Amino acid sequence: MTDKHWQFYTAATSVLAVLVSVYCLSEDIPGIFVHLYYIPILIASYQYRERGLLLSLFLVIVYLLLVFFHFPGNAQVLLESLIRAFALMAIAVIISELSGRIQTHVEALQREIDDHKKTEEALRQSESRYMELSITDDLTGLYNQRHFYNLLQAEIERTERYCRALSLLLLDIDDFKRFNDTYGHMEGDRVLERIGATIQRCIRRTDWAFRYGGEEFTVFMPETEGDQAEVVAERIRAEFAAERFRPVPGREEAKTVSIGITSFRPGEDMKDFINRADRFMYEAKKRGNDQVCSSI
Repeated sequence: MTDKHWQFYTAATSVLAVLVSVYCLSEDIPGIFVHLYYIPILIASYQYRERGLLLSLFLVIVYLLLVFFHFPGNAQVLLESLIRAFALMAIAVIISELSGRIQTHVEALQREIDDHKKTEEALRQSESRYMELSITDDLTGLYNQRHFYNLLQAEIERTERYCRALSLLLLDIDDFKRFNDTYGHMEGDRVLERIGATIQRCIRRTDWAFRYGGEEFTVFMPETEGDQAEVVAERIRAEFAAERFRPVPGREEAKTVSIGITSFRPGEDMKDFINRADRFMYEAKKRGNDQVCSSI
């Protein structure tokens, strides 16, 4: 219901209350019914403040006119009605003032609540951003090693509990030290950024990718058998090998990765799981780099 509707109903109810009050007074009906017109006046004064006072004044005048016409020769009733009217207007003024102060305090309190909510939201966003930074590698945008250990341990526990498959990829950029020493860390960082983007592009939405450290990266793949993991690994290897880098004008180089793959074996711990993937990764390097080697 809109504010205009409320004003209409308040005015209509007020006039009706005045008429009922005068009728009760004229019929000599005792009790609270004679003072019914108090209620809408007080409500209007509280609800609408200045407009409420105008409505209250209008109702008081209507009431006095009705009393005057119903009791033209009754001085006592007229005097009592006049005193009652002045008293009621005084009360209406007080209520209107109190209403204004209450509304001011309520609005101030609401602003404080809104500011507090905004501050809380800003803090939550800051905490979320801080948490994200604490688990993310700044250069590649992948998760970092610490987060890798936490998530992998939880995934191993889930894998054993539900007897599901779990595969792990460990990647190392071939001959990265020579490239970094020759062209500098800025060019080396571009290679790291590119392999990070390639990994993210090639893995599935259910997979988790991490920068393991230096030029090493890892991906664990929940509910994935070794042959399925090898398909993803081959895609990463091929796409990264197709990339071209121009560390200096007029010179173009390709970089490759060696990838080791293994699947989780029930009962083994996380360390053995990672070490086995690491061994297969070094086996891929022994085979001449740009290889995928697995325990399949």
